Amino acid sequence: MAALASSSRALALGVRAARPPPASGKDAAGNKKRGPKQTTYEVKRSTPPQPSLGTHKFPSNTHCGDTIELRNRFFVVDKVTYHYSLQYGKYKRDDTRLYVQEATRYLLNKHLDALLEGDDAVKDDERPGNAANRAEESKKREEEKKKKGEGGDENDERRRV
Repeated sequence: MAALASSSRALALGVRAARPPPASGKDAAGNKKRGPKQTTYEVKRSTPPQPSLGTHKFPSNTHCGDTIELRNRFFVVDKVTYHYSLQYGKYKRDDTRLYVQEATRYLLNKHLDALLEGDDAVKDDERPGNAANRAEESKKREEEKKKKGEGGDENDERRRV
């Protein structure tokens, strides 16, 4: 009887018992906890011959530039591809692949790209073997010959006519 009286007083005062901590996999309301939706991906390396690293589950919002961990090694997603097949007049997703690079290789490539794009880098039009530069260099040589008064041989005169 005393327990009933104390519980009625608690309800009258608006006091509630503390809820126990949520069980694993459930939130405070008792509903099932849901993380990001998982999708199965076939993971391959970007470099030829593109060896497969197996099939793994990752969040469905995995995209280029994300870092993933496989076999205690870190990889950066280079490309995500979706393959579809036509079945009964409708396209159905057949396969999803992640093409990855090792994180160290990815960082090295980014560094090398930054060096190429820098101000002190040699551009295509400045390279000595470029076709446009070869044409300009040959014109400069001909002009220098004319200035020096060498004149050239008879074949040069025939080509000009």
